[in-house]
Amino acid sequence: MITYPSLMGVLARPSPDSLWQLRADLLESGMDDDSQPLAVLDAFYHFLNELVASSTAREYSHFASILDMVAVAGVAIQNLMDEEDSEEWWRRFVVGAISEGMMVLAARQYVRAWEQEMRANYNAAAWYLAREYWSLSANLQPELSPGRRRQLVDQLFGPIAGDEVDGTLKAGLIVRLFQVLLVARLQMAER
Repeated sequence: MITYPSLMGVLARPSPDSLWQLRADLLESGMDDDSQPLAVLDAFYHFLNELVASSTAREYSHFASILDMVAVAGVAIQNLMDEEDSEEWWRRFVVGAISEGMMVLAARQYVRAWEQEMRANYNAAAWYLAREYWSLSANLQPELSPGRRRQLVDQLFGPIAGDEVDGTLKAGLIVRLFQVLLVARLQMAER
């Protein structure tokens, strides 16, 4: 049975730090650096590290877009206070609102760009995991036909591959798939 205390941290609260600790424990216990569990751990670490870094970037972009929205209100207030001629005021207000509105829309595009970057991260993780689950299935269930194995792998990764599932849910599914794969590879390595 697997007895690494740091594994519980990876299963309960996966983070780059918890993976780092588990990696150190596995190496200290004598596991080969090129073993399958450590290869899974490497891919899991890269996924989580990118997720954390990209999430931080998204938060900055989201905050910047909020600041731009506040700036629109500031320009409108400034126009209200600076203009006495109502006809001129309305013209400046409309022009200012349109240009400031465009700035807000531009800022929101940063958030969309983040979502596209994350989609690439999800796809890369799913690509790796699908190959690993195929291999795991071949080792544990060699009697399955390639067609049936493909069907099962496609079912497992369908929610990640499509656009119907929210990005946060995809990230959660990918983390869970990494955790299951890691435990399975550790179990197999102990045999």
